Amino acid sequence: MIEQQYVQGFDQERDEIDLRDIADFLRGEWRKLLAGAMATMLFVVGGAAAFGDYKASGAIIQVAGAIDFVKWKYFQRTLPNLAADLLQSGRVPADDREAQCRRLSRPEWWDKNVQPQYAFSKNDSKLLAGASKEFQDAEATRIQYLAVESAGASREEARKNLATTIDFIRSGAAYLELKRLVLEADAAATRAEADLRQKILAAEVEMDFLRRKTANLEALRKRFPGNVAGTAGQILDPKDTAAKYLPLETQIVAANADLYALDESLGRMRNAQAQHAVTRRFLERALPAADKFMDGPELGDELLAIVAGLRREVLADDLIRQHALTQLESGIRSILAAFGKGLQVSLEPEGRRVAKLSLLAALGFIGGGMAMLVVALARRALSRCPLPSP
Repeated sequence: MIEQQYVQGFDQERDEIDLRDIADFLRGEWRKLLAGAMATMLFVVGGAAAFGDYKASGAIIQVAGAIDFVKWKYFQRTLPNLAADLLQSGRVPADDREAQCRRLSRPEWWDKNVQPQYAFSKNDSKLLAGASKEFQDAEATRIQYLAVESAGASREEARKNLATTIDFIRSGAAYLELKRLVLEADAAATRAEADLRQKILAAEVEMDFLRRKTANLEALRKRFPGNVAGTAGQILDPKDTAAKYLPLETQIVAANADLYALDESLGRMRNAQAQHAVTRRFLERALPAADKFMDGPELGDELLAIVAGLRREVLADDLIRQHALTQLESGIRSILAAFGKGLQVSLEPEGRRVAKLSLLAALGFIGGGMAMLVVALARRALSRCPLPSP
């Protein structure tokens, strides 16, 4: 019975609420509502200012076209591994760069913060409807620049992290390309050395055969001096079975021609063997250096120093070995130039906040006001409800 009277009294009071009651309520509670909204807004904005991140942006502009679509996909997967190797080997200073390097070791960070910008997009293809398909295919994969972003607790930290990221991309990409050059030279030299040994041995066997053949033909010419010249009515291959009926003089000339050609080919193969021997001496020092130095410019300088040391050991007039060293030096300098001066950096003037403070202030004001309104309504409803008498 008591509970029924309580509910009836509450319903009667609720039914009597009208616009005048709402106006009276707002007139009495507006200061509290405004204070709650302002306090919430200040709390949200203060928290965002104290703990919110800043973001800095930059661009790595290609000048020499060192990075295309395929190569960027390769860097996008290998640069995080390189950052993880640097952390594991303890080659990163224990400062802010270590924290940024940990971010760089995550592949998902690269997908989000480094975006390649191509020469033209799919929408631009409508403007190039008259261009050839070969031109469109070539330009569609050409990267103009890399858009790079990096965050930090302050503007200075965001810009410092951005500079660390850009330096890592340039030096890390150069290191990966230089290491690939060394490994490819090692694989090519290994394959070529075995192939050249087999070809040189076969050529020496053939040359021995041609020398004995020429000596036999010379003996036949002395034995049959009348069969030294004649008129050939048909051109025959000296290796053909019917060529044995050619005049001896013709057979001797053909055999000597084959001998000279084979001797020239054998000389070229021996020159290539000498070049591979120089390359092998370079690799004996370059392979350990590629494991020791994990920075592109440092590894490049070390490889150039190795080439310079070998050049001093080789005679200046030994053009064959000098040519092999020049090829190695050219490849190293080309990579250093492509990822050094070939990648120009453009940075924005200053970092920006990740969160928009005006939007957070508006949301905080509205949310705080609504919360205080709910509290005030609940308090008023409880104050107007009669408590049941015991």
